[in-house]
Amino acid sequence: MKNGKLIHDSVHGTIQLDEWMIRIVDTPQFQRLRRIKQLGFADLVYPGAHHTRFEHSIGSMHVARHLTSDEIVLASSLLHDIGHTPFSHSGERIIQKYLRKRHEDVEYIIRNSSVGDVLQDLGLEIKKVVRAVKSPPVSSVIDVDRIDYLLRDSHHTGVAYGVVDFDRLIEKIRFDGERVFVEHGGVRAVESFLISRYMMYSAVYHHHVCRIARKMFEKAVEFLIEKGEIEAKDLLKMDDYDVIALLRKSDDFPGEIALRLDQRRLFKRAVYAGRDEIGRSVERVNTEKAEREIAEMAGIESENVIVDVPKEESTEYTIPVLVDSEFIPMERISPLVSFLRQAQMSNWRLGVYCPLEYVEKVRKASIDYFGINLSEQKRLGDLLEL
Repeated sequence: MKNGKLIHDSVHGTIQLDEWMIRIVDTPQFQRLRRIKQLGFADLVYPGAHHTRFEHSIGSMHVARHLTSDEIVLASSLLHDIGHTPFSHSGERIIQKYLRKRHEDVEYIIRNSSVGDVLQDLGLEIKKVVRAVKSPPVSSVIDVDRIDYLLRDSHHTGVAYGVVDFDRLIEKIRFDGERVFVEHGGVRAVESFLISRYMMYSAVYHHHVCRIARKMFEKAVEFLIEKGEIEAKDLLKMDDYDVIALLRKSDDFPGEIALRLDQRRLFKRAVYAGRDEIGRSVERVNTEKAEREIAEMAGIESENVIVDVPKEESTEYTIPVLVDSEFIPMERISPLVSFLRQAQMSNWRLGVYCPLEYVEKVRKASIDYFGINLSEQKRLGDLLEL
């Protein structure tokens, strides 16, 4: 292999990086991903979850290479996560609020860093790379990003739900330059992929402890932004270590949150309710206003209340299946798709969190505020929680 490099990956085994890829990987912006944990605070539940966006990005490129040799696609699969803030999705809401950006909006970072210089030297048009980050096969219902993170997250958390038959899946999915589709013989492999995705969201990504730690972190960082001690755009240059050090230095609320995260003294669930238990629409709830009003009703400081209204996960499963030279939607072939869509929606929970000593006060106030009807009989979903 001329002027290339081999990487020994814990999930895929040996991954080959060509010389032009190494130039992208060696930029400071890509190297920052070594210090951003893939799953944020999931190691508070799954101690092995210390893997990073760095290895995931290389893994995504490796998956993409099974589908195409297009350098634009391979470059975008490497760069698709350079817009992540510290602790990955834990800072997503903050950059949306203050910068009107999502982590997929990588153009600003590319054009204002050495990444852009490298792409230009390589003859790769920046606009095309940026566009490819949000396009198949890097981003779609079934994509190289999801395939790698399901395999990787399952491996490092020790949760077997995310195990995917990678060899069979990658053998049966195709990329025609515009869309990802599945050959008819790959339907069962895709069903397995979709089930794994659903189970990992339930067991890992939406685990209540992960949600609580994430929301505590968000609240502490937002406190620093509102106090003028940090600008939201700084998060796009910081890593996990930078932001935790900043929180620890604070003599105020952020310092308390940093100590709680360090010692795993997390807020507790005062309320954890499904949609059919809530007596009002929550789609347009102003969470900051709700926190203030619930805290006032409970007679405590608003810093001690967190209202968590999770974003609805996409229930889109439109995957083209090639049958006798005709593309047929996956949902017409697999009844499992409809079940997964319904099951995913039923897993949604409104959370209200607070320190242990305030749980009873906050629970009562939250029930009144949201008009919650809590059944005495536990839901099957709650019984199955880890």
